[in-house]
Amino acid sequence: MKTTLAVYANTDDALLLWSADSLADELEGFAVQRKRSTRGTAVVTEWLANFAAPGPKAHQNGDSFSSSQRPFRAFSWTDHNVNAGDRVRYRVVPFLAGTTAPSMKLASKWSRTVTLAWPQAAPHRAYFNRGFVISQFVSRYLDDNFPGMDRLAALKAFKAQMSTAVDDKFRAFLGGQLRVELLTLLDDVRAGEGSLYAALYELADEELVARLEMIGPRAHLVLSNGSVEPRKNETSAQARKHDQNKTARERLRSAGVDVEEVNRFISPGGLAHNKFLVVVDKENTPQRVWTGSTNWTTTGLCTQLNNGLLVEGKDVAAAYLAQWHALRAAKSGHPNSLVKGNATPAEVGGGIPAAVSVHFTRGSKEGDLSSLRAIVDSVEEGVLFLMFMPGAAAVLKDVLALQAARPDLVVRGVVSDLPRGRADEKTGTSTELKVTVVGATTNKNVTTTVDVVQPEGRRHTASTWAVETTREQFKSGIGYAIVHSKVLVVDPFSEKPGKPIVVTGSHNFSTTASTSNDENFIVIRGDRALAEAYAVNIESAWRHYASRIAPAHPELTGIAYLRALLAEQRREEAFWRLA
Repeated sequence: MKTTLAVYANTDDALLLWSADSLADELEGFAVQRKRSTRGTAVVTEWLANFAAPGPKAHQNGDSFSSSQRPFRAFSWTDHNVNAGDRVRYRVVPFLAGTTAPSMKLASKWSRTVTLAWPQAAPHRAYFNRGFVISQFVSRYLDDNFPGMDRLAALKAFKAQMSTAVDDKFRAFLGGQLRVELLTLLDDVRAGEGSLYAALYELADEELVARLEMIGPRAHLVLSNGSVEPRKNETSAQARKHDQNKTARERLRSAGVDVEEVNRFISPGGLAHNKFLVVVDKENTPQRVWTGSTNWTTTGLCTQLNNGLLVEGKDVAAAYLAQWHALRAAKSGHPNSLVKGNATPAEVGGGIPAAVSVHFTRGSKEGDLSSLRAIVDSVEEGVLFLMFMPGAAAVLKDVLALQAARPDLVVRGVVSDLPRGRADEKTGTSTELKVTVVGATTNKNVTTTVDVVQPEGRRHTASTWAVETTREQFKSGIGYAIVHSKVLVVDPFSEKPGKPIVVTGSHNFSTTASTSNDENFIVIRGDRALAEAYAVNIESAWRHYASRIAPAHPELTGIAYLRALLAEQRREEAFWRLA
């Protein structure tokens, strides 16, 4: 029995996937061993811990066991217990029935060493938070810190705590490297002689507002009025005068920050939905850009899944700075000059297609969606994605059409809100569901795949496992977005010219984003490290939510179960470079 292993990482997690040429009848699972050193410290060799699925047996009560005692009955694992700066490598070791320890003679080779950090020379650096409110660890936190409260009340108290207690350790944990790097970026501007230019949809997090106050007149903002709905008997023009960012706006103006009293107030009717920041030097030459999906709110930092992307480069920064000035000049309108300018993406780095292209909306004739469709059409091995509310007529439609036409591809992602919710389970006449949400069929004659997942919590009451927050409770107690990232990763491990491709920004991959809103997205080609970082983040999110659907192969046990899982892994071996 020969086992192979592939390991990938970003600045927060390591993703392990393994396979085998065959499985011995007596195989019970796999232990996973790790070698870890942190910033030059001695290497520590240890076994990963395993949590058995909740259930009535003694080992299914939420306790942790060494995988050398309770092996993983799986062919993948995300190691969340590594930290930024760690250098790690792994091996998997079969565990056979009738033995008391893993069979070391059957161990895989040690994997390559991966470092959970970006090299100083990296031009594109992705960072992620840990906004898994629908999870065991947040459920236990709620039970421990808000005893006696029902879940909805506890969620509201939790959100208030994360908003006001900016030094809270759990807030810092949820914000992850995304929060750390955004604060570091702002602190660097404050300590230096340069300035920043930001276009923001929402600004309500105390920690971020305070940092901008400290920067004062060297901070220049185009700040929207948020997402406004007309009140009773109120016209859209009247509603557009309301400002959901009023408190932050007043504080910043008092601190001397360059933010206008009314700009951009385009909601209702559209959203000034950008969340980008440009850093310029003391000569006002653009140097760096921060973009991605993260709104500058507590929910954006802590309770939604989000990403931030830091781009080092004058040309890309110049494109975003030019857009900032175009938005400032447009006031609260959409003049033809803005629409015309948005119609042509900024291309950087040469080549056809360009290594980097920056897109803004709204443009003309849905050129942004045409560009995204071409990217989906270029998939050769697979596409991984996270989406918030993509709607039924744009990029998600293209991805699902690709999946139907090319079942050999790996097409996988999490959509916070599928266009028709649970109705998407019933699409088509096939017995194999290619789009599903929590609540899989109990008919054992029907195969359920979970390629595209809508988040939901686990309602288990087995043993001492915590009951998780449901999506309905989340929306009532926290907010609308469970997954807020907007990311496409195409052929992440390809070495062909123009591949891999990473797309991210504020754009929701929807027709509304194309035709009504201020948005941006950036397309980066050929950056293998960046694609790996996003692939780890997407795959980890998908596995988190997919595991909350009815268990795989519930009718199988023992070696038959592991062989069924291996058969599923086989179709992805080439994609993950296991073959």
